Amino acid sequence: MSAPGFYKTPVTKALFYATLGSSVLIPLETRTKLLSLDLSAVLSKGEFYRLVTNHGPFSTTSELVVGLFLLYKFRLFERMLGSEKFGAFVVYATSLATSLSAGVDLTTSIRPTPGPYPLLYAMFVLHHVLVPPGNPKSFGLFGVDFSNKSLYYFAGVPLLLSQGTSSVLPGACGALAGWLYANDSMSLQSFRLPKPVERFCQAFAPIFRGTPPRPLAGPGGQQGQAGRRGGAQ
Repeated sequence: MSAPGFYKTPVTKALFYATLGSSVLIPLETRTKLLSLDLSAVLSKGEFYRLVTNHGPFSTTSELVVGLFLLYKFRLFERMLGSEKFGAFVVYATSLATSLSAGVDLTTSIRPTPGPYPLLYAMFVLHHVLVPPGNPKSFGLFGVDFSNKSLYYFAGVPLLLSQGTSSVLPGACGALAGWLYANDSMSLQSFRLPKPVERFCQAFAPIFRGTPPRPLAGPGGQQGQAGRRGGAQ
């Protein structure tokens, strides 16, 4: 069972609170006009910061709630890969998806909606590939059985369609990036950030280090150990 909270997931914790803070504190008009991926502003005005800021705040409260739920649940991939490898995956997935989205924006004028859509749907691919269904009949709906993994898809599909083509575009580009990473035909899983960048990020890791889970009481916990010591006496 996955440990509660953000224990051993400093990258996910930083992304979670950055998304939450930017969505709550930055006015919607500012998010739309100044933070979205506007390729014309990037090329003509040199506003390259948009390549990063467009991955931050969501546009609506409902998108924020669902997105944070998925981001929190997907923290397991940081534990599986390790923070350094997961951080490299975040940079790779968002960079490739942003490049693809910008190319589509340039040719079709479909502007991607703000929010960490590329990363979420890249992790959806990892979830599909790496996480087996724990219970094939976790719950039923209209006579159809669903596994425990289905809950994530029920949350992810409406989020993907929430802003029409503007949310489908970054989500689809992120899913493609995730598929290429999971397939690893181009050895993308060996990608790592430069050592100076890793050391810089590690300097902030203590801020986002989670609290270790408390040991369970019982045969394997503190109370069980105390009972065994008492019985030995």
